[in-house]
Amino acid sequence: MPLEVMSAGSSQTVSATLKISAGASAKVLTMQVNNLSYDGKASVQINGGSWITLTNASVTVLGNAKLYGGIGGGYDTISLNVPITGAVNGTNTISFRFNGTDGVSSGYRVLSFNLLDSAGNPLIAASSFTQDDPTAWTAPLANASDVATGKQLWQSATLNESPINPSHQLRAHCMDCHSASGSDLFKFNYSNNSIIVRSQFHGLSAIQGAQIASYIRSLKNRYPTPGANCRPWNPPYQPGPGLDSAPLSDWTCGAGLGAVSENDLDTLAAIFPNGVVDRSVVATRGQINLREIPIGLQLPDWNHWVPRIHPKDAWGDYFTNSNLNKLYAGEGSGSATFNMKTQLAQGGASYAQGKTGNIFNDLYSWGIAFGEQFAPPNAGTNGSYTIAQQENLYGTAQWQLLKSWELAQEYSLEQSCPSAWVNLQHAPKPEARGWCGYWRVIFNVSPHILNFPTANSMFGSSVAQYVKSNQWYYLQILLNPGSGAHNVHLPVDWQYAYGLLDNLYQVSGRTEPIRNFLYVLKGAQEMDNGVGVANVNQGWTTRDTSPLDVWSGGQNGVWKGTSVATEQAVVNAFLANWLDTTTSFNLSNWQREGQPNAVSYETTCGWSIRSLCALDYVHGTLSGGTIENFPTWTWNQVPLMRGEGIDGTQLNRLSTWLNAAYPSGNYLSLVH
Repeated sequence: MPLEVMSAGSSQTVSATLKISAGASAKVLTMQVNNLSYDGKASVQINGGSWITLTNASVTVLGNAKLYGGIGGGYDTISLNVPITGAVNGTNTISFRFNGTDGVSSGYRVLSFNLLDSAGNPLIAASSFTQDDPTAWTAPLANASDVATGKQLWQSATLNESPINPSHQLRAHCMDCHSASGSDLFKFNYSNNSIIVRSQFHGLSAIQGAQIASYIRSLKNRYPTPGANCRPWNPPYQPGPGLDSAPLSDWTCGAGLGAVSENDLDTLAAIFPNGVVDRSVVATRGQINLREIPIGLQLPDWNHWVPRIHPKDAWGDYFTNSNLNKLYAGEGSGSATFNMKTQLAQGGASYAQGKTGNIFNDLYSWGIAFGEQFAPPNAGTNGSYTIAQQENLYGTAQWQLLKSWELAQEYSLEQSCPSAWVNLQHAPKPEARGWCGYWRVIFNVSPHILNFPTANSMFGSSVAQYVKSNQWYYLQILLNPGSGAHNVHLPVDWQYAYGLLDNLYQVSGRTEPIRNFLYVLKGAQEMDNGVGVANVNQGWTTRDTSPLDVWSGGQNGVWKGTSVATEQAVVNAFLANWLDTTTSFNLSNWQREGQPNAVSYETTCGWSIRSLCALDYVHGTLSGGTIENFPTWTWNQVPLMRGEGIDGTQLNRLSTWLNAAYPSGNYLSLVH
C-alpha cells in the first residue's frame, strides 16, 4: 500500500487478490482515498462482477469530509463506504479503476481498504497489507547519463497541457510549477510510477519519465532523507504533537493525516491535557504553539499547493516580463533591480537572519508585485470572475506560495526567519520556526481574498471554497503569525479568518468552536506585545482580540452542539484574560476617533475600526452608515452571554469598562 491507480489519460485498473476466510459475509468495501477529485473518477469491482462507479450518490462519505462536499469537495483525502456483493469465502480479487482524466488529474491513491460485514467488522487481516517503503526505492535508470538527461528534461522539456488537449503546448516546464530542483517530489516521496505517469500526461515518453524519476531519486545525495510523514497525501504543516522536536527539514511534511481529528473538542484536550480549562495556559501575554496542537481541519496536500495553471500560461508575456516574475529569480524584463534567489544565495545566513540587507523589504516588494501591482488585461472582473479566470488567478497565487516554499527550503529560512523577525522588526514573540515577512503570501491564496464568487466557484461548491479559504488562513498562522510584531492587517487579517470560520459553519452545518478559539487566542497574543494602545495598528485593539469572537453566538452560533459547561469554561477563561489586558491600559492613552491621537483614516465607528470610537458614541447609532461595531455588538450580546451562564463577574467588568470608554452609552445598566 498505497495502491496507485494512475494513467496518463485512459483508464487503468489495479487489482488486489487476497484470501478472506469469511468473505461471503462482506457487505461494504471501505476505503481511504487520496485525490478522488470528481464524481465518476473511480470504479471498483469484486471478483469480476459489475463495476461500481464512485459518486456522491453511490457511496457514503465518512466523517467531516461528507459535510465538506464529499467526492470533489474541500478535503483531498476522504474515507468512504461502498455497498458491495459478490465476495466469497477464500480468494477474492478487488479491483480499482481510474476511469479517465478530466484534463487535470492522472489518477488517485487508495491508502487503505477493507471489506466489512453487516456489523461493520473488518474481514481482511491487517497482516495482509504492507506499506511501501520509500527508503528502499531506487532509480528506474541507473546510468549517470539518464540522470543528467532527466535533469535537463525537468528544466526545459516542452510539455503539453494534457491528453485531452495535447495540441496545447505549455510555456511552463516542470521546474516552473514545482520546486526548481524537483526537491518537492523528493521531499514528499512521489513514486517513480507517479512521476512517469505524470510525465506521459504532459506529452513525454515513458523513457523520458523514467529519466526524470531517476533524476528525482538522485536528489538523495543533496537533501536529507525525508521523514515517515513525507508522503504526497499528508498535508504540509498539518499540526500535531512532536513536530517541533522532529528535524526541522521534516516540519513541512506535517504530523500526517492521523493528526486530523473528526471532533473539534479533541483540540481542547490538546490545549488542556489535564482536562481542566486553566486560563493561565491561554493568557494573552503568552505564546501558544499552534504547530503542535492538532485540529479538526485537513489542510491541503502537496498536489493542491502546486499550481494547476502556471502564470506563464495564464498571462503570457505579461507575467514573464513582470516584476512578479523578475523578483523571484531574475527572469524577464521587469524593472526590479534584485531577485530573491540571488539575494539569498549571495547573502547567505547573514541576510536570511536579518543581519545584513533587509529580507523583509525584499519579500514585501515581491509580495506586492502580485498583491497590488499585478493587473493583466485579461484577468476579469473582481468578484465576478469566470471559472477559467479564477483558475488563472489562483494558479498565480499558488505559484508565488510554492516558490516561497522553495526558497524557504533551499535557504533554510524556516530556521533563520525567527532571527530575522528579531533583528529587523524587534519582534517580542519570535516563533521557534517559521517564515519571514509581512506580505501574506499564504493567507492571500485564499479564494476569499482573491474575491472569487461562491456561486460559480472553481472548487465546485461554496462549501469547498470556504474549506479552501479556511485552510490557507490557518496555514498562515502556522507558518507566519507575525511574531508579536504585526502591522495593521499584516501578516494576518484576523477578522477575515474569524468571518470565514463562520461562513464555513453556515454552509456545512459543522461548528468548530475550539479552532475558532485558537485563532482568536493567537490573534490576541500577537497583539499583547508591549506596544499598548497608543498605537493600535501595531499594538492592542478590540477589533481583532474580541471575546465576542470567542463566544460567537454561543449555543445559537459556534458553540451549537457543544455542552454549555465547555462553552462557559472556554469563554470565561478568555474573557477574564482579555479584561485583565484591556483594563491595564489607561483609556486616555488609547487612540480614539475624533481625538488628536486618532488613526488618520478611522473617521467613523465601523466594524473594522481598531481604535476606540468617538467618546460620545452611543451604541446603535449609525456611524458611516452602519451600527456594526464593538460597542453596539457588546451592548447587544452581554445579555445573551449572561443568559448562557457566562461569568457574571467578568461581564460586569466588561460593562464597567465600556461605560468608562463610552460614558454616554449607559453600559452600567448591563451590570447585574
